[in-house]
Amino acid sequence: MGVTIEEQNMYTRIGIFAKHISRPTPEELFAAIAGFGFNCVQFNAACLGIPTLPDTLDKAIWRRAARAARNAGVEIVALSATFNLLDENWLRLAENFRRLEILAQGATILGTNLLTLCSGTRNQQDMWTYHPDNDTAVAWEDMIAAMQTGLDVAKTHDIYLGIEPEVANIVSNAGSAVRLISEIGSDRIRIVFDPANLYRPPADPRQDRELVSDALFLLSDFVAIAHCKDIADPTASFRHNRDALYDHVPAGTGILDYHHYLSELGRLTSGDVPLILHGLNENQIPASLAFIRQRLKEVNNFSNYYSGLKHPASGNFSI
Repeated sequence: MGVTIEEQNMYTRIGIFAKHISRPTPEELFAAIAGFGFNCVQFNAACLGIPTLPDTLDKAIWRRAARAARNAGVEIVALSATFNLLDENWLRLAENFRRLEILAQGATILGTNLLTLCSGTRNQQDMWTYHPDNDTAVAWEDMIAAMQTGLDVAKTHDIYLGIEPEVANIVSNAGSAVRLISEIGSDRIRIVFDPANLYRPPADPRQDRELVSDALFLLSDFVAIAHCKDIADPTASFRHNRDALYDHVPAGTGILDYHHYLSELGRLTSGDVPLILHGLNENQIPASLAFIRQRLKEVNNFSNYYSGLKHPASGNFSI
């Protein structure tokens, strides 16, 4: 049976990167998150006053955060665990994998089974910056080996690793994400989907909307969470190098077609995928959240109208 518009709106999960809202205690943080109107969050250990990759596990801190989230009615749908899988400092890389195991235990306490992990880059200064050696076979093999180490942690703690295809990393697009899932041979890989991170000039989201559709078609069964940020209008940007990456801005202030994105997300994924806002500051939250809600309303209304044309006797639809 389909889902009515009221039910669809009721169960839509809209959240934010917790780091975008700063409060001195977990109780105040989750109260603020709920106060903005969010019902879920992608959490970061830094919000607890400890490193994103903590050195030790203080169960009391994690339990306090879990309790604060529960009391505020906020679901923790993912925990950030990002570090460069292609770090050439082997001692630091080994230490980060040790800390990943600590995060996995923290995730269990928080009630989430998804750790978001960067697929890595050969750029040793910034794990979000492209390096031409990312496209080499050796870099791919090194990434697969490192990912397998991460999956050993995932299996031990019964969690999943959320990998985000993005142009600056080894897993740079939907095709390489499918290749990763196929080669790694594990059911522990999930996808963090962000359309803004799939575009690189000269591809333009105003003309190349099928890039989002094609990516969602390939990855639909694996999408665990969906990010919401935007691509800055390059004509209003100071960047003139067409080989540079796009600048990112809050959802609703750029050139991404969010009606298309949310429609395809609903059409091609199998469940209620949480939408996670990021790439914004606290003052920008109300406008960006209102924008997302308006696009969701339009998508719901359009889907209901289209379904009614085909099935006049039914007022239900499934997005």
